[in-house]
Amino acid sequence: MGNRWTGFVAPGTGAQTVSLLDKTLPEPPPALQGAQAPQQGISAPAGGGRLERFPASSIGPYWLGAHGGAGETTFRELLDGVECHHRWPSPTPEAPSPVVVLLARQTHRGLEAARRAAQDWASGQHPDVVLAGLVIVADTPGKTPRSLAAATRVISGGVPLTWVVPWIEELRLTGAVDWESMAREPKKVLTAIGEAVDELTSERIPQ
Repeated sequence: MGNRWTGFVAPGTGAQTVSLLDKTLPEPPPALQGAQAPQQGISAPAGGGRLERFPASSIGPYWLGAHGGAGETTFRELLDGVECHHRWPSPTPEAPSPVVVLLARQTHRGLEAARRAAQDWASGQHPDVVLAGLVIVADTPGKTPRSLAAATRVISGGVPLTWVVPWIEELRLTGAVDWESMAREPKKVLTAIGEAVDELTSERIPQ
């Protein structure tokens, strides 16, 4: 499978952008690494509020917002795939295991929702999905408050990979993203997410 991230067409424009992997761009920042599989001894989150399931027949990728406004539509538009509408995909009989990416905003409420969803997966409640990792989207520009940065590091230990996407001003102003004019830092992180998810899904496509 070719690397579609070596050049990207800005959504809705049909115009070729500059190479996202141009050597003038620094290397994408490393994702935070955590548990690669569900862990023994971890129980499902107590109380209500666990995310429901829905039948899925494709590999995906599936963008699963841990809470409302987490960015399912945005990531589907940016990187293709399927919106989960805040539900875990559950493969239909003989369907491949779906590749899932959790999404959350970097707020106290968003990170708490991400923690519960990560705990749900880590407890073994969803053995029929392949969790690529967690994407945390900055909620404001500027430096991340210490408490939110600490919570992000803690949650990242419970999922395979965690990417933190910096603030994207265009999303607030227009509701859309122009890849060509996007700032370097979010472009690097989104490129890294796209490459990782593409690799994981291509590994599961029958040859």
